[in-house]
Amino acid sequence: MATLKDVAKDAGVSIATVSCCLSGSKPVKPETKMRVMDSIEKLRYIPNASARNLKSFSSNVIGVVLTDIDNLYHAEIFKGISAYLQIQNYTVSVAFSSNSPDIECEKINNFISQNVAGLIVITCQPQNSEFFQSRILNYNIPIVFVERNPKDMFVNFAGFHNYKTTYHITYSLLKKGYHNIALVCGSSNFSSEKECIDGYTDALTNEGIGLDSGLICETNMSKEDSFKSVLTTISKKPLQAVITTTENIAAGTLEALYNRGLKVPENVLLITFSEESWNKFSRFPGVIYTSRTAFDLGNSASKLLLKNIQSPLLFEPQIIIFHDNITERKLDISIATRLKPIIKPSGNHNKRLRMLIVDLPTAYSARLLSESFTRKTGINIEFDILPQNEILKRISGTINNPDDSYDIYMYDIPWLSYMVQNSLVADISDFINSDNFKKERIFNENMANCTYEGKYYGMPIIGGSQIMFYRKDLFENREYIKAFKHKYSISLRPPKTWTEFNGTSEFFTKAYNPNSPTRFGTSLAGITDEELAPEILIRLWAYGGTLWDNYNRPCLDTTENVKAFESILDTLKCVGSSPFDTSIKQTVTDFSNGKTAMLITYTEYAAQISQSLHDNLIGRVGYEILPGKRPASIGWNIGLNPFSPNRTLAFEYFNWLCQHDTSFYMTILDGQSPVIDPHHSLELLKLYPWLTITEKSFAYAQKRTGPYKRNTLIIPQNKIEKILCDVLRMIINEKRTIQEALITNQKKMIKLFASYGYPKPTCR
Repeated sequence: MATLKDVAKDAGVSIATVSCCLSGSKPVKPETKMRVMDSIEKLRYIPNASARNLKSFSSNVIGVVLTDIDNLYHAEIFKGISAYLQIQNYTVSVAFSSNSPDIECEKINNFISQNVAGLIVITCQPQNSEFFQSRILNYNIPIVFVERNPKDMFVNFAGFHNYKTTYHITYSLLKKGYHNIALVCGSSNFSSEKECIDGYTDALTNEGIGLDSGLICETNMSKEDSFKSVLTTISKKPLQAVITTTENIAAGTLEALYNRGLKVPENVLLITFSEESWNKFSRFPGVIYTSRTAFDLGNSASKLLLKNIQSPLLFEPQIIIFHDNITERKLDISIATRLKPIIKPSGNHNKRLRMLIVDLPTAYSARLLSESFTRKTGINIEFDILPQNEILKRISGTINNPDDSYDIYMYDIPWLSYMVQNSLVADISDFINSDNFKKERIFNENMANCTYEGKYYGMPIIGGSQIMFYRKDLFENREYIKAFKHKYSISLRPPKTWTEFNGTSEFFTKAYNPNSPTRFGTSLAGITDEELAPEILIRLWAYGGTLWDNYNRPCLDTTENVKAFESILDTLKCVGSSPFDTSIKQTVTDFSNGKTAMLITYTEYAAQISQSLHDNLIGRVGYEILPGKRPASIGWNIGLNPFSPNRTLAFEYFNWLCQHDTSFYMTILDGQSPVIDPHHSLELLKLYPWLTITEKSFAYAQKRTGPYKRNTLIIPQNKIEKILCDVLRMIINEKRTIQEALITNQKKMIKLFASYGYPKPTCR
């Protein structure tokens, strides 16, 4: 077994320097620390507690790894751990994994390197048995797992009999006449949650009730994800009772039920796992709480660990199981027939709005939440959903057809000037500037996207920005940092320029680097012009390029634009498929599944990406402003049909969308609300850190607008961007040079501009 001296010799430093790296007692240069850590990994050096004991040297520090600071159940367990260990003269050092497997590994490795006497862990990666075996058990490091048992391993474990608790609750409900019972829990990858699912399932089966898998809702155990999951799944079903496995989940569930017009316990019974407590006033009225002695569980886990520490080599692993007190008594619940009937949202047929929306996450969020609006106001809203590239055509075709028209429709911000000039959207400045609207609640940048010649033609429904997503766990990996430094002589970091972005993409592409952990460095969406144009523009702007000059003369054929397209071609060497066959949804899926290392896309996909990486146990995601700092100003507005007879009803809906609660709900449901409040909420920023990047990006964003000159027609933005996208199609599909493609499409652009009354001469 390697010693501290061996590590020092291999790294070319003193033993004292190695000790400082491990303990953190004194600062060490980053390059030196990296060399030391490389040697530790190469020599597989681990300060082994049992070996130290043989030398009559032992630590009095216990390392505790919890998932996060907000889990009330885990906090109560920690209180029990800390109370007992401190009495025994041990120091407790706690770390949080933030539910990230690689952070958990890092925290455990740090504790091991700091010579802790033992570990108590609530793991977020129970299936990673190889790590626990190789880094802990093989070195006889005393450890106790709490609540979540590593897969296929015989280890010290302390937890509750969650199967028995869930079975008891479900069985009791069935005997009282409840049949439509839902279970909201954490991931079935966790043994504690899998036991809950099994107990729930077996109780139904044993009573002859068919299992509806749609009534089992797995969440990431935060109240926000529980709210989103319940609202989008089980709350749509006829419910009589809901069982939740933590108080955090119960809080999110309760909010979702309330949003759907379901009251607890009048319409639905809610029972949640909970900790034993004398303080009943901190609980939600009407909710039934179980009584787990979590403090005692923490105490017992600590006692078990100390026994293991006293005999690190020959200790036989032990399992301690606690029982929830609720299993020892009958549930205090009423019979099902006492539940009040659920009142469905019913609107007045004379109060109706018809709305056209685009196929995007935020639009679906608005549609889902609008049931609450109908319940409060009696205004029915009928939604039609279309792909992005069909929306403008539908608006143009139905605006003057009373039998097939909409009161409200979503439109992309580059269309605004064209829609105003063609009388496709109403001027609503009087409403926006009135005391009823409070436009100061919305980001100025988003409100500006609704203005044309000083007047307002709608309000923003989607704000957001383009940002860069990257695999943070890979960018912080010492091996990759070292290899990148060797190849490029610079540090591995989120790229600041497009040249750096392409070099980093190449590094994470297996065709260029066989040791890459991902198949491709990035991806590029371009299946439609609406998706491809922003990808081109953000590079073109970063290189100082443009499509027309200050005199509205087309100037595609410029040195700056050549550089931009050269950069795009370099990017395309590191993608998995042609951009013309790749949608935004596909790029998001590829990144979320670990196929790519970086992604440029919109912030409204951020929650989906983060959750997918967590579910797939791939790693962590980081967020940064785009390379070149020239994102496109993106977003969608909702406008009013100039001929709609329901102007007042539409304004009531506009106001509702900007309310505090609605904006928070939209954000949690993966929407990208333009309202300021969610972006400044400390609670949401912890869960959705990209909100900060979104706000920063506003300072750099550029509008996708066409040229403008008084007394001339507005050129539809899609016609301009089609010519821009044709440049790339010509280069790739027709094998033309960049210069040839730019010159050819320069002529097309001149012809287009001339047809709308703009000057013909080029800028050359």
